[in-house]
Parts: sequence; structure tokens; C-alpha cells
Amino acid sequence: MLSSGELMCPPAPSAPRTYVTLDGLRGIAALSIVLLHCFRFFGDFTWSSVALAVDLFFVLSGFVLAHAYEAKLPTGAAAFVKARVIRLYPLYLVGTLLGIIEALAAIHYGKGSIDWTWHKFWSALPFALVMLPTPGAMFPFNGVMWSIFFELFINVIWAAFWRPLQSTGTMVAVILLSASGLAVSVIWWGTLTGLGTSWGTFAGGAFRVSYSFFLGVLLYRLHKRIPLPKLPPWLLFVALPAILFLPLSTPARLAVAVLVLPWFVLLGSQVEPRGIIAAAAHQLGIASYAIYSVHKRLYLLSYAAVLQLLSLDLQLFAPWIGVAFLAALVPACLLLNHFIDQPARRSLAKWFGTSLVTERKNATQAP
Repeated sequence: MLSSGELMCPPAPSAPRTYVTLDGLRGIAALSIVLLHCFRFFGDFTWSSVALAVDLFFVLSGFVLAHAYEAKLPTGAAAFVKARVIRLYPLYLVGTLLGIIEALAAIHYGKGSIDWTWHKFWSALPFALVMLPTPGAMFPFNGVMWSIFFELFINVIWAAFWRPLQSTGTMVAVILLSASGLAVSVIWWGTLTGLGTSWGTFAGGAFRVSYSFFLGVLLYRLHKRIPLPKLPPWLLFVALPAILFLPLSTPARLAVAVLVLPWFVLLGSQVEPRGIIAAAAHQLGIASYAIYSVHKRLYLLSYAAVLQLLSLDLQLFAPWIGVAFLAALVPACLLLNHFIDQPARRSLAKWFGTSLVTERKNATQAP
């Protein structure tokens, strides 16, 4: 998913390179998801197309993981998968633990976003702790983690089939096949943004992540060879939410996911911001995975706690309560990354016997 700092992997043979514009795009996409999910704090954004941010995450992931790992896959495919699990698990666990707290409160008070019972709780818990979807709702403790599961799913596929996928021709064929499967899935289920979020649309989710991730890998291979205009980064930062908040039809959303969002990655790889914009983009990149992992559980817990303890409906204070929530969420997630995520990853690296080296200063992980 999403931060600078350290990663469990051997050093890359190529010279370090930062992609701060991509950091900023990822951070903006994560904040857009917050607005969508925390609807009582901000107002109703269900009419928007913000859920397409996940498709952008997958393209970004393919691009930056190709930058960090593709040259090393021939000698370390298993190490790559191990590094990805180590990278994603700590914040996944934090979000899941918040969901466990919410589930226990729901059982105690008889209220919650899910109709929890002790049977559901104990049935789901073992799966959740090892990052696997449950037989019922895929990730009942933290629903947004469906995309992290698919992130790991496609990472394993890439590692397992790295040899044929080294061929650009094979990669193009996989992308075209995935695009066809994605289009058929959208027609079959009548949705794009719902693909992969439930067992019923699992196959559609596989096509969704496969298309975007492998296109991101291909874009990384080609981005230095394609002559492109160098747009100012601030223009990309403004254009992305403008597109995500459009009330698009399902066919239009498919067109944006397939044809438009990859251009943000390609164009963003060509330019870097400076000054305060660069600093802000960099910090958003660091915080973005934590934001994605914990925002919905924190929102639901805080809303329910204030309602239960103070009989106060925070929805009455929207959107200002949402602004305050965001103002607290971003620095909190930066602290979470620094004091929880990074130390946990170092501990896991020691536990699994993986060397810990300084990562390129770039958001190379995805939600």
C-alpha cells in the first residue's frame, strides 16, 4: 500500500528514484475514500465515483512494485511475497482489531453496522487474523480489506508467473484478457465498483485487479520511452478528485478505470512537485495506507461512542465534524505509521529472518 521508510527486501540494482507525485495521487485517492465511507460526517457521496480510487491504487501498485522489485523477481520471488505480507500485515491488523472492538460492542449493545452474534464472531476471527476472507462476508471486521486481499492475490500471481510475464507480449495479452473479463463482469453484475467486494463477485474482482496491476507494471516498463507532456503536478492533484466525484454511469466508470486513471500514473511519473506541495504529497503518501486501513472503523467507533455515551448525533454537525475528523486522522495516521507500523515491520523482518534495508523514498505499497 504506501509509505516511505523501510521495506524488507534486497537493495535494487537501479539508482533510487522518488515518485512524489504518485505519493500525492495515492494520498488524495485515500482521502476521497474517507469522504465516501464517512457519510454521516461529510454528507452523502454515494452518487459519486470515488470507489474508482481502488482501481487507481492497483495501477499505482503495479507501477511502483515493478520499480522496486521486477529486476529481483528472478532470484527472489518467494522473498518478494514474504516482504509484501510483512509490509501489509501490521496496519491490516490494526484495522482488524478496531473492527473486533466494534464487533464486541455491537454484541454487547445489540447494535452495529453488522448484525453480530458470538457464532459469527468466532467463525470470522481465525480467517481475519491471517488475512483471509471468511466464508460469509469476506472481511466483516474491516470491509475495506477486500482490496488488500486482492493486492496480495495479484502479488502472488506475479511472483508465481514472473518468468512468462517478463515478456512484454505476454503481459499485453494478460492485460487484454483481463480487460475483456472485466468488461464481461461489469455487464454480468451491472457494477464495476462492487466487483471483488463479495464472494458473489470474486471473479470480477480478480479481473479488476489483474487488469489494473499488470497495466501498472507495463506502464513502468514503458514510461521512460513514451514522450509525454510534463503537466504541473498540482493540475493532476486537482483533476483526480474532480473525476472521482463525478456522478458517472457504470459504463462511464468502466471507461474511466480502463482508459483514464492509468494516465494519471503515467503522467505523474514524469514530473515531481517542489516546495510545500512536494512536502504535503510526500506526507500523504506516507499516511495513505494507514488512512485506508483504519478510517472506516475509527469513524464508526467514534460515531457510535458519542451517540451511546452522550446521546449526541454527530451527523448534525456535518460537514464540519468531517473536517475535524480529517484534521485529526492524517496526523494520527502519520504517528501510527511511525510508532506502530514501522517497528512492527522491523520485528516481523527479524522473526522471518528477512533483512531490513532502507527503501526508496517513495510510496511503493498499495492498499
